[in-house]
Amino acid sequence: MRQRIVRVTEPEFWQQMADRLPSWADELGAILLMVLGVVTLTALFNSTSEAVLAVRLSDVLRRIFGHGAYLAALAVLASGIVLLLPKFGITVRIGWARFAAIEVVYGAFLALLHLLANDPEPRILAREGGGGGFIGWGLSYLTSSLGRPLSLAIFSALLTGGLIVLSGLRRHHVRYAISWLNERLQTSIQRLDEMSFRRAAAEEALTDTIEDWVADDVAVPALARTSPPARRQSVVPRAATPREEPMSSAPAAPVPADTPAPEEYTLSDAASSKNGKSASTEEPAPEPPPVRKLTKKEREELINQTRRTLGASNGRSLRAPGNPGDRPSVVPREFQQDARARTSTPRAKTRQIDGRIERYFTVDDFTEVKKVGKRDDNLPPLEMLSDTELNKPTEEEINTNARIIRDTLLEFEVETEVIDVKVGPTVTMYAVSPYTETVTEEGERVLNRVRVSQIANLNSDLALALSAKRLRIQAPVPGHSYVGVEVPNRKPSTVALRPVLESERFYKYRKRPLALPLGRDVSGEPFVADLQTMPHLLIAGTTGSGKSIMLASMTMAFVLNNPPERVRLVLLDPKMVELSRFNGLPHLLGPVETDLDRIIGVLRWATREMDRRYKLLEKEAARNLEIYNQLLGRRRKDEHLPYIVLIIDEIGDLMMQVPDDTERYLTRLAQMARAVGIHLMVATQRPSVDVITGLIKANFPARVSFAVASSTDSRVILDYTGAESLMGRGDMLFLAPDASGPQRVQGCYVSDEEVNAAVNYWKEWHQQRIADGELEPPGVAPWERGMTRREVLAETDPMLEDAIALVIAEGEASASMIQRRLALGYPRAARLMDLMAELGVVGAAKPGGRTREVLVKPGHDPFRKLVEDRMKNKR
Repeated sequence: MRQRIVRVTEPEFWQQMADRLPSWADELGAILLMVLGVVTLTALFNSTSEAVLAVRLSDVLRRIFGHGAYLAALAVLASGIVLLLPKFGITVRIGWARFAAIEVVYGAFLALLHLLANDPEPRILAREGGGGGFIGWGLSYLTSSLGRPLSLAIFSALLTGGLIVLSGLRRHHVRYAISWLNERLQTSIQRLDEMSFRRAAAEEALTDTIEDWVADDVAVPALARTSPPARRQSVVPRAATPREEPMSSAPAAPVPADTPAPEEYTLSDAASSKNGKSASTEEPAPEPPPVRKLTKKEREELINQTRRTLGASNGRSLRAPGNPGDRPSVVPREFQQDARARTSTPRAKTRQIDGRIERYFTVDDFTEVKKVGKRDDNLPPLEMLSDTELNKPTEEEINTNARIIRDTLLEFEVETEVIDVKVGPTVTMYAVSPYTETVTEEGERVLNRVRVSQIANLNSDLALALSAKRLRIQAPVPGHSYVGVEVPNRKPSTVALRPVLESERFYKYRKRPLALPLGRDVSGEPFVADLQTMPHLLIAGTTGSGKSIMLASMTMAFVLNNPPERVRLVLLDPKMVELSRFNGLPHLLGPVETDLDRIIGVLRWATREMDRRYKLLEKEAARNLEIYNQLLGRRRKDEHLPYIVLIIDEIGDLMMQVPDDTERYLTRLAQMARAVGIHLMVATQRPSVDVITGLIKANFPARVSFAVASSTDSRVILDYTGAESLMGRGDMLFLAPDASGPQRVQGCYVSDEEVNAAVNYWKEWHQQRIADGELEPPGVAPWERGMTRREVLAETDPMLEDAIALVIAEGEASASMIQRRLALGYPRAARLMDLMAELGVVGAAKPGGRTREVLVKPGHDPFRKLVEDRMKNKR
């Protein structure tokens, strides 16, 4: 009989092959799978690139499975463990249904990983090993035409269904869990009902007992010494203990009034006396305690004390809603402090309008303490500045706005309360608390709170109701538990420079040479900052918002509080008209520069000056300029280095014409110039990313934003929105380097008359010192030498400097050498030789075509004589 041939596609073939395998084959397979799983996990967790094979294996697995590669490695390890478990008598059976569920769950998980990555290039993400790898990308690509939300829903449903099949959860399991939960809930509700019934019965018994005592004029023992709720006896009647002697219901006989009362009386005694029974019938009833008649005042005091004590201990009051007991308030501490402040000061009063109690705010005059320190005799007097008084809004305007804010929010079902008002020169900030407190009929205090975002989202509605041009909401105010609604005043005030300089706030900064009186904040208080701690300031805003006025006021603050040997200024004004009025100040290192090419030359000189100062600090082992001047002492006072402030009114044109040089010099100065006492104040009217680049912005942590056109411009300057809601005319947002958010400030204003008075004072002072021989006449600016050198090269030949360096290094000069070494033509090389002869670098030509003699030695400047001649002509 011929034997039937079994094909490979038939299950019998594989069964026969399995039977032919030795008994230890499954153990070997299990060990190999476990080793492979461990090796795979090790490769995935490998963080070095030395193991090339592990890196390759990890890259392949990540590309295939993405972040799900770890689960794949764990699955390989788990399959090896499952194959090895039958040897220990443990059999794990996984049917085809659960195996298919595992595959569905894993595939859906990879697809969800890839969809949740939300990468615009999903295939590149899979190639880089992210998301769910190529498998996740392939599965998500199948449903890409349905959209991302529907794809997420489909794969989430597949994942949930697979987990249900894998866990073996059935309908009867769900029904059993629901019925068990229902029974537990019913049992809990029954227990709560029983507890409520017992408590109500005990309270009713206690109330009736107190009323019987009062009606019978019986002296009641002191209930005020009752133990706290945690130590109080149960209200359920029980047998009396030796400490609790039963009370008889028989009427009490009159006894002398001086008989002492019992020491303790519990609630269980009150309940048993109400029922007319003794708690224990085994012992005879003792003699009733002696009593005396209570007066009407004593009865009322006893009832009030009992109700107040029990109500506060049980967590709710037994009295009317008007006085909810001695329980502490649940209002936040900040709210309580504000309430105490309002009651102790006349700023806020309460009055009744239409049957409703409202806060009524009163406005005080802007009074502040003036404190001016002793000024140097060389400094100009502050009396040359004008002192302008601030206008205050009327009480009617403030209270009307507060009522409109509260009623408008209430119309949108946002219940709030205006708890404070801060009056500033330009805007008034209304402190809107999202917390409101009410008292229920039972006497409980209930704290209501609304989301801060609900108030912030009603910005436009509040502006419409208040008829405000621009309205800004600060939600919340940093450091406070309320939201600030800043409403413009109908008549804004002008902030003068003199009151800020004479304020107590500026007095604390009197010893700091670079103190900046920025203006006044929303509460009318002077706002002062220090340029040394910033250490550089970036200013931006639209045309006419107040940038140039601010720079003028800051320049005035520098020259009013510092002599020339302490602070020097470098003014760069591409607009040509704003800073030119400061020409003639002895504080200036040179005239106000307006030409763009010369401004770049000034910035180049500033970087060289920074490097020179760093060498001086290194020589004296000083960490900054202040320490360097202290180490020099008074004997070497002439060697002290002053602070240098570079003020640039507009960098937009510089960034448009020479962006590379401007950004390079500004960035280098901003990064390194702080320690050597060089500080920058840069302003621009184009707050865009091509002017305020990321490199410039990163090195100017302190920024000021005036009014801008859009929230995008505000984010470019401050990284916050809000500058688009400013009023202009000096209204600014100041972002300090260490602040959590910008602060609103109204800048100081200086007039042309004040600027001219200060400039004339310093001009006369400087001329007097020159006449006395104490100072020398002003010379040329320190950056003129470098600019003159470049002018010479620009007028002659750009290769002249290279040719001079070549002949000095070689020690001989000839046209053929210059032609050969600099790759120039003979005519140009011969012309360079003639120029060097005019400069005195080389000697006269020698007969016979011999090389010329070099007259300048190494280390000497060949342009020195020419530069000095031209600088003399400029003087």
